Amino acid sequence: MDHTEQELIQRAKQGEHWAMEEIFRLHLDSAIRLAYLVTRNWATAEDAVQEAFVQAFRSLKGFRDGHPFRPWFTRIVINKAKRTTSRLDRGHLPYELEEENTHASFNPEGSVLERAGLNELFEAINELDDNHRLPLLLKYVAELTEAEIAETLDLPVSTVKSRLYTARQRLKKALTTTEGGGRDDLR
Repeated sequence: MDHTEQELIQRAKQGEHWAMEEIFRLHLDSAIRLAYLVTRNWATAEDAVQEAFVQAFRSLKGFRDGHPFRPWFTRIVINKAKRTTSRLDRGHLPYELEEENTHASFNPEGSVLERAGLNELFEAINELDDNHRLPLLLKYVAELTEAEIAETLDLPVSTVKSRLYTARQRLKKALTTTEGGGRDDLR
């Protein structure tokens, strides 16, 4: 029997552990990806997400009925990941390709170019300040709407739109600059 997220939240508020586990399963993958992009470390991201779920479930009784869970929970994930990151050195944002990437076996040269392009993209994203990086990650990684991003970051929607525009422009400029000289070593 499928339950809506709101039904699961109500059941979890009543202490039904299976409902909490289902909410956990629904949000685990996207939460870890987002936390990784904030922390730049898989183990740290997993710890941050675990702490976020614990805090979310402890705070669930105060969650406003009828409101979307994802922006509320995403705010908790970001806060936990940022606190964890602030304790660590701010490193670069690596991109790790899966070993079973089928493209690599067919076209190794293309895979190198693809990896170089993704590394440039992640380096450019890493150069953005949090005011611009977080809305970008929430939009394109967590797949939140602009209204959900505004709720998550406690900002007006117009500010979110402006920051997304600025972030995309900065990325475009950074990637255009690197394109000219950054790929000579791959030719």
